[in-house]
Parts: sequence; C-alpha cells; structure tokens
Amino acid sequence: MKKTTTIIAALCVSALFETSAADYDIRDFGAKPGADALCTASVQKAIDAAEKAGGGRVVVAGGAYKCGTVRLKSNVELHVEKGAVLLGSDKVDDYEDFPSDVCSLTPEGSAKTLISAWDAENIAITGEGTVDGQGPKFFDHDKKWGSFWAKPPWPRPRLVQFVRCRGVRLEGTAFKDSPGWTMLIRKCRDIVVSRIKVSGDQRMINNDGIDFDSCVGIRVGECEFTTGDDCIILRAIREHGEKGQVLCEDVVVSNCVLNSLCQMLRMGCPSDDTIRNALFTNIRGNCYNGIFFDYPERYLSAGDEGLMDIGGIVFDGVKCTCSGSAIQMVVEPGVKIRRAGDVVFRNFEATTREPIRFIGNKFSPVGPATIENAKFKV
Repeated sequence: MKKTTTIIAALCVSALFETSAADYDIRDFGAKPGADALCTASVQKAIDAAEKAGGGRVVVAGGAYKCGTVRLKSNVELHVEKGAVLLGSDKVDDYEDFPSDVCSLTPEGSAKTLISAWDAENIAITGEGTVDGQGPKFFDHDKKWGSFWAKPPWPRPRLVQFVRCRGVRLEGTAFKDSPGWTMLIRKCRDIVVSRIKVSGDQRMINNDGIDFDSCVGIRVGECEFTTGDDCIILRAIREHGEKGQVLCEDVVVSNCVLNSLCQMLRMGCPSDDTIRNALFTNIRGNCYNGIFFDYPERYLSAGDEGLMDIGGIVFDGVKCTCSGSAIQMVVEPGVKIRRAGDVVFRNFEATTREPIRFIGNKFSPVGPATIENAKFKV
C-alpha cells in the first residue's frame, strides 16, 4: 500500500507539468558552455520567460554552465540534460542571500543558495545531468577538524533552498559537492523526490543531503546519498516569534542507499516542534550512526529547555553497517521534550561497533519503542 501511494503521488506531481509544452534553452538567452563568464542572468531570463508564458521547461544542455543564484518560479521545470552541468560559482559574492522575511534561518551561518524558490507551485528539477556546487573549493584543505576539513570563516552556499512551495519534484538529477547543506526544503507540501543522487566529498563538514523542515507530504524513493554529514533529516524548526504549531508529517522514504560519515537518518533536534507519521522502508547504507534520535543540550535554542514531540515513526527493512551505533534514542539531562516514542524498528539488520541506546531523563522518558525481527552483530 505504501509503495502504491508513493507511485501515485509521483504520477500526480508529474502530471502537473504535462501542459507545459514549451522548452526554453538557456543558450537561446545567451548562456555559453565552457566560458568563464557567469550564465546567471541567462538562466534567470529563461526561467522568467517560462513563467510569463504560464509554465515550461528550462533546458540546460550541451556542456557546463557556471552560475550564481537563480530563482525557480511557479510551473517551471529546470531540466539538466544528461552530460550537462549547472556549475555553481566558486566565489561567495556570486550568490544572493535567501530573503530573511521569507526564511530567517541561516544554517551554518549562511543564507546563500544556488537554486532558490519561495511561494511557488509546481516546480521541478529534473534530468540526468549534474548540479555541481564545487564544494571543496570553499574549504582550506590544510585545516582539519578530525577527519573533516575545518569550517571556513566565509559563508558556504547550499545547492537548493525551497520555502513555502507546493508541488515540488526532484527527479533523476545528480547533486554534487554542495559547499553547505545540499538541500533545505522548508514549509513545503506535496514533495516527490525520485532517483536522484546526492554526493559530497566526505571530508567536507555540514554537507547534509536533504533537510526536510516543517514539510507535509514527502515521498522519497530510489535515491542514493553519499555525504560527510547526515543523509536525510526531518526537522520542525520554530523561527523566532513564530506562532502556532510547526509540523513535519506524512513522510515515506523507500528503497534508498544512504552512506554517511555521520548519520544515515537524523530525527529532529530538541527545540523542534512536532514530527510524526513517517515510514522508512528498504533502507541500506554504511555510516557512523544509523537511526539517530539525539537530543543534547548543545542543540537547544537560546532560552529553550526543549519542545519537540516526535512519534509515529516506523523503520521497516533497514540494513546498515555502522562504525558507531545502529540505533540511538537519547535525551540528555536537562533537556525537556514532550515525547520521543511510538517508534517501531522492524526487520532490522545491522553490523555495529557500539551498542544501541535508549536513554531518557526524569523530564523526558524515551518510548515506547518496539524492535521486531532484528539482528545485530559486532
């Protein structure tokens, strides 16, 4: 039933683009492959022309095109053809800050993004080409933090940031070497991610795969991630002064390979609001930690003792090799969250160096948690 639901959701989102007959080749708007000059203005002109016509497909074809920040708009599909590369500039000044009145969050101290969108409907990034952020060029390779390159003092852009969008499709594209988080998808609805490949040099710190923050209706299938930081993350971040419930729910992630030097799957942070109703099925990977419900004091927001309510989460069919722990549900002393429970680990197989951990505190007990048909070996 869950697999059928995922397929139906993908078909519904794809159908939204069937009426977009026209293609808009960025070369027709002045973009030149292989040139040192930025193609930012040409790509944006193609997007704007497609939106003005009521929708269409913006095509990146025939080479590598260096680009700064572009804004994707309603009913526009950015299609990166096989063999083509949308190459993020290696200069910070070529990137714009995401508007702070739309999203005040600046993860890792940066609001800069290569492909941005906000308040848009029916948007997509497709094709078998590559979006390359040239991440290693943003780091000083001589400065280390453990096995990672140390955090540089300058802001590092993300490859994708979508906020308050509805009908989001990511299909078939490779996203390579983001300097920061690869994707931040926030307050969006009806999201389908299929057959994408996210890869980042594992010496880069904070190159998360996809952070789904406060989103509803997420379907991820048949994707492959290789990152230095967490692969897939669910969050429900409350911005300063935000009122009402902040919710992340209705999530299905299936048939994915997740390789990380940190966590395969991270489930929230202690100051988040509500995360619920998620299924992760047929997940494979090599990682440091596997499934990570980890709520330390250092992740609390200023003046906050904790808030999060997370539950109704099922992991069914997970196989991983971990140099750390395969499962961790830990609430540190002093952290007060509402719930971390109603979690099921079923058909779970792991090779793990460290024990699985379920540790709560007097304010925040952990559970109930169920483990069924599991095999753990050292």
